[in-house]
Amino acid sequence: MARLSKRGFNNVVIFAMLGMIFLFNLDRFVPQSQQPVSLPLLPENAHVLKIEQSGYKLERVGQQWRWNGVNKTLSSTPEAQINHWRSAVMQPAKPPREITQTEPLIAVVWVAGASQGLVYAFVGKDQNLWVQFDQQWYTLDEVRLSQLLPWLGDEQEM
Repeated sequence: MARLSKRGFNNVVIFAMLGMIFLFNLDRFVPQSQQPVSLPLLPENAHVLKIEQSGYKLERVGQQWRWNGVNKTLSSTPEAQINHWRSAVMQPAKPPREITQTEPLIAVVWVAGASQGLVYAFVGKDQNLWVQFDQQWYTLDEVRLSQLLPWLGDEQEM
C-alpha cells in the first residue's frame, strides 16, 4: 500500500474540492436549450384600462367597455375585442426581412399600475400576423388584426 505525503494528500483534497464545485455548478457550464416559449398577448391578470390605435380607443368605463372615435357600425362588440386581446397567444418567431422593413401598425395598451403603455407593432403578410413587442418578434395564431382592432375593417385586413 502506497502512502501519500502530506503534499500529495493536500493535492488530492484540492482536486476533490474542485470536482465537487464543478458538479454543484454543472448547470452553469452546460448550455441550456432555448425552447421558444409562447406568451399571452396581454400580461396575465393585467387590468386593461384602454387600447389605443391612431384616433381610435377602446376604454373601460365602469364595468363596461366603449369605443371612442368610431363613427361607423362595426360587426364586433367592445367586449369581443377585449376577449380577443386576452385570448391571443404570441409565438416567438424570426420574421423575414420584408416584415421588419414594413411600416407597422402601432397599438398601445394601457394597464392599471403601469406608468407607460404596452406598445405593440403589428405587420400582416400572407395570412400571417406578426407582432413586435418588447424588442422581440412573434406571430399570432388564430387571430386576425380585424379582431384585435375592429375599427380597421376589412380594407386593412391582415
